[in-house]
Amino acid sequence: MKYLLTLIVMMVSISTAASTPKLPIASGQYTFRHQFSEQPGLPSIMLTAKINGRHIVLINETESKVFPKGILDEGTLMWHADSKQWIVGHDKSDRYLEDVGGCSDGPSVVDLKNRIYWTC
Repeated sequence: MKYLLTLIVMMVSISTAASTPKLPIASGQYTFRHQFSEQPGLPSIMLTAKINGRHIVLINETESKVFPKGILDEGTLMWHADSKQWIVGHDKSDRYLEDVGGCSDGPSVVDLKNRIYWTC
């Protein structure tokens, strides 16, 4: 029985790893644009994104009407397979949540290719 459980856990881990795409951005510091999910045409602010492997920190460098100055989000870059988007996860289970991004209660979505941080 113990062997069977170990085998199941290994298969799930392999399946999850195989379905996660390669991170499309290298470690470093980048400029990201903030955009509102429900009003993407509304002007917003630029952010500093510091990426170290799968760890991301999103920082507003200047006081603004949109966000206060400082760290806006920090977490682990995770692939959310259901929505086919990268998210800023705070718990290992975030990648399996039904709702992410937009105005959901789930983690924020981050477009790593176009360097956009999406919020409500």
